[in-house]
Amino acid sequence: MKRQTIALFCIAAFSISCAKNDDKQDDNKYTDEQKASYYIGLSIAQNMKQEGFKVDEKLLAQAIKEEMDGGKKLMPAEEMDAFMQEFMQKQHEKKQAIAGGQADENKKKGLEFLTKNKSNPKVKTTASGLQYEVLQEGDGKTKPTAADVVQVKYTGKLLDGTVFDSTDKNGGAPMDINLGGVIKGWTEGIQLMSKGSKYRFYIPSDLAYGDNGAGPAIPPGATIIFDVELVGIK
Repeated sequence: MKRQTIALFCIAAFSISCAKNDDKQDDNKYTDEQKASYYIGLSIAQNMKQEGFKVDEKLLAQAIKEEMDGGKKLMPAEEMDAFMQEFMQKQHEKKQAIAGGQADENKKKGLEFLTKNKSNPKVKTTASGLQYEVLQEGDGKTKPTAADVVQVKYTGKLLDGTVFDSTDKNGGAPMDINLGGVIKGWTEGIQLMSKGSKYRFYIPSDLAYGDNGAGPAIPPGATIIFDVELVGIK
């Protein structure tokens, strides 16, 4: 981690610490610099919470004061870069271990769901394990290839029904999708559709986002569900 990044973390956290003493003040009494400091701190704190990183606010404040005063440091400043690189590597490994456990649990849940779902007479299963259900047939003639750009409307959900993405959330207009640049379940599934059709895809994790997931919205190892309407082919 670079010195600039560490300094930004410290300054932002110190701003949060100071803000605790003044949180009853009228917002108009804060200068633009104070507001910016607070919002920078808020943003970084949100990121640290997401990463599961717990900060000792007292030590952060102490480090800021020592650096600003030019006094003796509690810990050797020259060891900072090497220590932080090692520390962040350990944090990464810890996070990967946690994600691995979550992925195993979610894949187990996904397998149970897909096994049960396979018995639904409306659901078809491909050789890859992709499951799909025809909600509305299209023209039966025009189908895309893996090299095509398609126009689609869609809604993506987790198994518990949580919507993590949809064209409705983005204004409702059809979205252009390059089938060569999406998850495997989409590349395979959309090619089964003809123009004007609506399908529901049940996508196992190995055809979706795998053990890594996709940010906070899609957990590691998650089986996901997409309702897709193929509006057009470019």
